[in-house]
Amino acid sequence: MQIQEIKFSLLSIPTNPARSSAAEIASGRSDKITTLVVRIKTKSGIEGIGFAYSLQGGGKAMLALGQEDLAPILINENALDNEKLAAKVYWRTQTIGRTGLVQQVYSAIDIALWDIKGKAANLPLHKLLGGFRDSIPAYISHTGWLWMSVGQIIDLSKPYLDQGVMGLKVKVGANPQSDIERIENLREALGAEIWLAVDANERYDTGTALAMGNFFQDEIGVGWFEEPISCENIKGHTYLANKLDIPIAAGEMLFSREEFHNYVEKSALDIAQPDITRLGGITNTLKLIHYCESQNIPVSPHLLPEIAVQIGCGLAQVTSVEYMPWFETLFNEYPKFKAGKLTPPDGPGLGLSLSEKALHEFSVT
Repeated sequence: MQIQEIKFSLLSIPTNPARSSAAEIASGRSDKITTLVVRIKTKSGIEGIGFAYSLQGGGKAMLALGQEDLAPILINENALDNEKLAAKVYWRTQTIGRTGLVQQVYSAIDIALWDIKGKAANLPLHKLLGGFRDSIPAYISHTGWLWMSVGQIIDLSKPYLDQGVMGLKVKVGANPQSDIERIENLREALGAEIWLAVDANERYDTGTALAMGNFFQDEIGVGWFEEPISCENIKGHTYLANKLDIPIAAGEMLFSREEFHNYVEKSALDIAQPDITRLGGITNTLKLIHYCESQNIPVSPHLLPEIAVQIGCGLAQVTSVEYMPWFETLFNEYPKFKAGKLTPPDGPGLGLSLSEKALHEFSVT
């Protein structure tokens, strides 16, 4: 399964509704997402696709890293040798940094390699990974941005809630007092039975996070408190996890398994949320999930339902996936809700094919 060609495309994909979180207070709403698409063609004719994204710059740097530094060392290698190729990239990037944008570019490549594996085996990826289930609980998060009123959140969420999805996640973190009022009103509008999680995008300090966490658990009832403080503050996460009864969810900003190990070893999180396109692709994500299984830590991947649904249906330790359909227009197929759970496409590999229309319309030249 020799690699013949690796082709990268840089896109700017419109998102609707626009995003607005505590991570983007200074820049306000954003309605575009920078996306790096990779297509790996093998000499046997099988082509795999992968992608990664950037929220606040770095797109052209990712494109250059892929074209100039990573692709040349992978040409003519066996596309099925994902461990060998990951090691080759690991040592190639020793002196330029192995995380950040480098990790994101290789994540896209690794995803494409796994797409090739599934296609070569003529199996959907979730079957190749173990076939634990055919669908998985999913919560929606694209209906809870900071700029949205409670009424808008309810209106946008209702079609999904009516289908029986797990629940929804909303943003907090901009202002504690306004967060309290907004979440109180939202819980009242939703009722007590709807699952609700909150995400502060690291913007509280430890003291504020403790106070807000007590409010969320005592007055609201939330499924988890996500990224309450800076991801660099592991000690603070440990403190909050010990003080609060509600689960602390974290991990989307961690770019290596070693960083996750530090969190787990210091009891700094209750739910692991790896971002598949920041951790090193499917290969590293699988290793992390198996590690979390050994430590009794549930996993709920950050974003990327297109890939997470395959991993989640393959492995038991993944308890839910996040439904954020940013990339729906990029593909001709997409995961679907059935009886409230998310179901992967039927085809082999990721079960996805790229929309040529999207590649043309959203191209960044």
